[in-house]
Amino acid sequence: MIKFRLTVPKVNEKWWLTSKSELTKLVEDYNKENWASQTDPVTGAAWAPRKPPTGSWPILRKSGKMEDTTKFSSSGPMQFTARTAVNYGGFHMTGTSKMPRRRWLGIGPDLTNDMEKVIARNIFKGRTTLRIP
Repeated sequence: MIKFRLTVPKVNEKWWLTSKSELTKLVEDYNKENWASQTDPVTGAAWAPRKPPTGSWPILRKSGKMEDTTKFSSSGPMQFTARTAVNYGGFHMTGTSKMPRRRWLGIGPDLTNDMEKVIARNIFKGRTTLRIP
């Protein structure tokens, strides 16, 4: 017969309170990175180019108001809200019959991986391995 003792880290039931600001900052930074690279945050695909004639400004950045006024908040565990001062942001997210979809909000695999690390660290208070003496 083999005897062993298993020690499981105590779960931090208030993990959300200790990780909320760090996770919200990750979402904000991820959004900024995708604006800079002009890519879909979910798929990583480049945004569709504009149809000619085009201006010299970056895609979705003619005035900069949509990107500059986008603010993130969180109302509960893993519930993030983005607000912007313009009413046309949704049209870019879904596209229209005359405009291709250029999704500018979303969660992709890179962000998910970073979030998993923060959550694991906060749920188990830094201890993510089990000890078996």
